[in-house]
Amino acid sequence: LAEFRSRPRAAAAQDLKLTRQSRREMYSREEVNVGKLLQRLPKAVRESVLADSFLDTCWAAFRKHDASGSEKLEGQNLWKALLEALPENYRKAILSNWYGWTLQQDSVYTFTECGRTGEPSVSLIKFPEYVKFTLALIMHKYGANAKVLDCKMALKSQVTDHSLRKTKVVASLGPASWSEEMIPKMIEAGTDIFRLNCSHRRGGDFERVYPLIRKYARMLGKRVEVLGDLQGPKFRVGELKGDPVPLVEGEVLEFGISTGDEDTIRPGRITMKPTIE
Repeated sequence: LAEFRSRPRAAAAQDLKLTRQSRREMYSREEVNVGKLLQRLPKAVRESVLADSFLDTCWAAFRKHDASGSEKLEGQNLWKALLEALPENYRKAILSNWYGWTLQQDSVYTFTECGRTGEPSVSLIKFPEYVKFTLALIMHKYGANAKVLDCKMALKSQVTDHSLRKTKVVASLGPASWSEEMIPKMIEAGTDIFRLNCSHRRGGDFERVYPLIRKYARMLGKRVEVLGDLQGPKFRVGELKGDPVPLVEGEVLEFGISTGDEDTIRPGRITMKPTIE
């Protein structure tokens, strides 16, 4: 409550707006399938909430705030007991206002089904059920639990044993990457398959690269496959001899198949080379 009062006026106004909106968007208890929604909780949280010991946790929190011993809580005492009984990550998420300040009203009014004008209270016997209902309502209303996952899950050590992966990493090799320096680095980075594009190779490229792949895979003790990307027979423009050849409008050009290494592109003739892979 103190944290709520210390919030800036603009944020408090937004919360008031959300509260008024929530009065118009009442949930019914039948909408919240508690059993199904609790199964969407993170495994560790789900197991703790469904364990028998969770009842003792809820009742201990309830009795702590039931100063009169009436075995019934309402208002701030009910809210404090609820926060104490909830799993830590969800408690922090609520206090950080991830779910808006209307969550308390949504949970208690929907659970007790007394309407906004009633005086909702929860008994000792019903309190564990109310805590579970609040968790289920979070899943129902906000659709996902990503915000309340333990951030330490993202800090777990990286698995460096690539053999444990079920997916394969395919890397295309080209002039920028098929050097003796890059191929072993790519294998160590986790490449499972090297793709060789047969459409753009020049004579002798693959004859040089393939042995390098096999050499470094053997040295590093990795199983690396080679994928040949076959495009079928094509004709490709041959090599230039000297300066670029300008194309002049109206000029007649001859297109022909290269007859040898010396038969290159020159003014008046465009040579092409067949590629049969």
